[in-house]
Amino acid sequence: MKQTLPILAILLLFSCGKVGVSKTEVKAVDKVIEFYGGQVNRIIGFNMKNTKKINYFELKISNSQLLNNDQKDLAGHAGNIAYLFYSNLKDEKPNYQEIKVSIDLQNGESRNYNFSVSDLKEIENLMPFVNKTNTFIRNKDYKGFAETFSAQFKADEKDLKGLFDELYSRFGEIKEIQFQGFSFAEDPKVGPYILVKEVLVLDKEAGRMYLNFDRRTKEILGLTFE
Repeated sequence: MKQTLPILAILLLFSCGKVGVSKTEVKAVDKVIEFYGGQVNRIIGFNMKNTKKINYFELKISNSQLLNNDQKDLAGHAGNIAYLFYSNLKDEKPNYQEIKVSIDLQNGESRNYNFSVSDLKEIENLMPFVNKTNTFIRNKDYKGFAETFSAQFKADEKDLKGLFDELYSRFGEIKEIQFQGFSFAEDPKVGPYILVKEVLVLDKEAGRMYLNFDRRTKEILGLTFE
């Protein structure tokens, strides 16, 4: 009697052994190591979901002092790791549909994150807006900066100047602005947005800056410092 195996609506995981890593992929992983230090192991594999093959590249990072010291923002850092790798793949980007990130902490915990290529492409499209914002901040162009905010929040040039003047008076001038990751979120009032984390390296101290970008318009919805 002929039997038919049922199709299970689950994600089937396969491991791919002895898969070669290209020179471009090695250089992309090196960019992650340059940023985070520690050790990065690589896994190339694929998932089968509803008969569709999804190729992935996984980065397993451990012994990173930055990640161990900043566990509050691990989700954002995972996004940065995935984006650092993906953005340096150049013409090999179509090889993968998903980038996985596994972070092993010194306390024995392991955190796992998955990023679709469509999510990473969205961040790639957002980066010109992030860079433009950073340029306004460096040049102290608060009028231009205010114009990048959503009309819903009506940022004021004088308020922004006062905010940054207070920051400079306490910690000195900005020496560097470093992108350190992103996460996707949604608010009932403003809808879906991207939370971008950056570090402001000032003369006396470094601090966190968080920018909320509307996912649809790329306008800024909010700005906070920590």
